[in-house]
Amino acid sequence: MAEVVLGLDAVLKIDGDEIKNCKDLTVSLEKAEADASTRDNNGWRATVGTLKDASIEFTVLNKVGDTTFAMIQSLFMSGDPCDVEISDAGGTLLLTCEVMQFNVNQNLEEVIAADVTLKPTQSSTGTGVNVGTPAPGGGGT
Repeated sequence: MAEVVLGLDAVLKIDGDEIKNCKDLTVSLEKAEADASTRDNNGWRATVGTLKDASIEFTVLNKVGDTTFAMIQSLFMSGDPCDVEISDAGGTLLLTCEVMQFNVNQNLEEVIAADVTLKPTQSSTGTGVNVGTPAPGGGGT
């Protein structure tokens, strides 16, 4: 049995549909920082994390008979949010995102492909961890 987890075993889903026509997916997670230093820190700067940020970047090929390319391009053009699920052996990340970049590459000696960037967004209907649970009487929390 392998002692490592291979990227090809990871899963990307958008609105519940598995995106198999995806390569080289990168998930970047980071936090903004706030200075919490006081005189009581013995001369050390104290930093606390504030807002989290995520960026999901991948390449999708334009394959005959595969609707993934057109679906993601349509999400970019409409600005509609989508629920994104990324799973590997380490767990699952579920975010409600917007397609922020859809860059089509038409190189002469390559398959037509698009470099895609997804980022968390606001949504009243999304199911991602970045979407608040509606409070009684409407509105998010």
